[in-house]
Amino acid sequence: MAIAYFCKNTTFDMDGREYQLNREIAAGIWQVQEVRTGRIHEFSTKSLQERYSGGELVFTKDDNDVLKKENTTKNISVKINRQIEGAAWDKAKVKRMYAKAIENLPSTEGVVKQAIQEVWEKIKLPEKAPHWVSVCAWKKKYITHGKDVFALGEQHQRKGNRVPRYPIEVIEIAEDCIDRIYMRRERGTVEETVEEVVVMIERENKQLPMTMKLPRPKRRLIERLINLIPAFDRCAARYGRLAANRIYRSKMRHLVTKKPLESAEIDHTKLDLFVIDDDSHIPLGRPWLTICIDSHTRCILGIYIGFEPPSFLTVGKCLKHAFLPKTNLQQQFPDIRNTWEAHGVMEQLYVDNGLEFHSVSLEKACFAFGVEIIYTPRKTPWFKGKVERFNRSINDDVSHGIAGTTFSNIFEKDDYDPAKHAVVTLSTLRRIIHKWIADCYHQKPHRSLDRQTPAVVWASSINPEDIALANNPAELDVLLGKAVEAKKVTHQGIEINNLLYNSPELMKLRRQYGESLTVDIRVDESDVGHLYVILKGNQGYIEVPALNHEYANGLTLWLHNICRSYAKKHFKKVDVYSYALAKTEIREIVEQELKLKRRKSNSRVARHQDTNQAANAKRREKAGADVTKPLPAPATSKVSANSNPVPITRNRQKYVPIIEQRA
Repeated sequence: MAIAYFCKNTTFDMDGREYQLNREIAAGIWQVQEVRTGRIHEFSTKSLQERYSGGELVFTKDDNDVLKKENTTKNISVKINRQIEGAAWDKAKVKRMYAKAIENLPSTEGVVKQAIQEVWEKIKLPEKAPHWVSVCAWKKKYITHGKDVFALGEQHQRKGNRVPRYPIEVIEIAEDCIDRIYMRRERGTVEETVEEVVVMIERENKQLPMTMKLPRPKRRLIERLINLIPAFDRCAARYGRLAANRIYRSKMRHLVTKKPLESAEIDHTKLDLFVIDDDSHIPLGRPWLTICIDSHTRCILGIYIGFEPPSFLTVGKCLKHAFLPKTNLQQQFPDIRNTWEAHGVMEQLYVDNGLEFHSVSLEKACFAFGVEIIYTPRKTPWFKGKVERFNRSINDDVSHGIAGTTFSNIFEKDDYDPAKHAVVTLSTLRRIIHKWIADCYHQKPHRSLDRQTPAVVWASSINPEDIALANNPAELDVLLGKAVEAKKVTHQGIEINNLLYNSPELMKLRRQYGESLTVDIRVDESDVGHLYVILKGNQGYIEVPALNHEYANGLTLWLHNICRSYAKKHFKKVDVYSYALAKTEIREIVEQELKLKRRKSNSRVARHQDTNQAANAKRREKAGADVTKPLPAPATSKVSANSNPVPITRNRQKYVPIIEQRA
């Protein structure tokens, strides 16, 4: 930094143009000439000072410009080093004291020596008084640079060679070898690059006369040329652009939330823990966990645990658990001491680019509740770091402390066999995770919450009346079902996934709107025993059961597809009767697999078992509902009064005896 004055011949930039002060034509009035065009202007000293204070006027004639003019014929850098600290800064201040002592004195030997002696006797630095020629040089440099003390500091950056030590041909060969050996995904070493450079130069020297032979470069040259390449470019060339983006990522803005349920993040993780079957105690594999976390309070809104891989089904189950209050938590798990208050419909949902999140069904389900889906950039997990950090926390606190853990990487496992040491059943794991979230995670002080617990932050930042809820909880299965548009209704009903669905209400719709009626439907992938038909005119929906209800009730779409493939392969036909027989035989195969303890297929066996258990639980739930409700007509309660639906008849024909006869 130098100083300048509003005086004659001073140049400055203003409004993107360069000006020069020519003369003061009156008191406080300056004649200013535009350097590029020679146009004359008049400015008052006050107006120039105002523009200078506002940053619109910047002086341009500084110390560097002077040195550049003096050294136009010399290839010398004039950049001043301003990173002076410690002893170097103390030396610069001492030089400044000597330079100021002779600033207004003539540069004669006698006068300068006398001034130097006076200063030295006063400060006793350095050990002996400097030579008068050196002090004169300091004075010249000090004045030339606008009395900038940094100009008196040690300018180490100006030391060294001014021209390369190696010919340009050697530099070009070295750079080419770096591109071919070092800057590759094979990640060649520096030593290999040096060897390649030497070989290429020897080949070149064979074609050159003795007087023009190229010198062999040292390893230091190769390392210097490599270091000149930006670190990001080196990483991208050797490890890939995705890895470089991850290592050198930068987050320019932070998501700031003001209240709970303003935004949430959802993701899947495979737990680092082997679980065993509840009945046979055979290792089944590692279950999946889907988590939805509130960004403001760090409370867990909902989870889903099972062997179902990431899909729209698992996302829908997790969102349903997040939307609904956990009122039956203590009834389901009596050993949990604290309540799980976090629930409700969020305003924004941050997701990654998994296929399960890029679906029309998820869009319709979220948009029905006013939830905005925000997709993070590809391969950038730090954009939803809260749920990613929770995935690590639950594996560290739950999975890694239980027998049967797989650890976070293979190097920590050594000779530990997780399948051999597994002792936790899937039902026990669900109880452990629910208890850990309610009694541990929600009650533990969180660093990002100023050492408050997520449960306390949730209770203090939102009232129960401010929690957004679904209008009708019974419609969650409909809205979270897989959407299928424009499905034609025939005299047989609706055919989808090789199953027929029909009911009196559906036939009444067909008689009302014609034989070419097409409807939008929602399929619950966790239960293909029924589907939902969305009525036109926003009049609600009706539940249409499968005609082969005994087979399809409580059956997942995944297991139904397994039955279809099995029937087609073994029975050479595809119909509902072969499906039912295939379902029975598959169940027997699963039971036999558990008895034989074959570990290779235990993950699929666990998925079969989990599906069958869920189906049986749903059947028992529906059976209990039939006992308590004498006239269970879900379609009647879900259709508006204007549609006048016909009650569903429950006395349908049972297909089990027919299947047994044909089997």
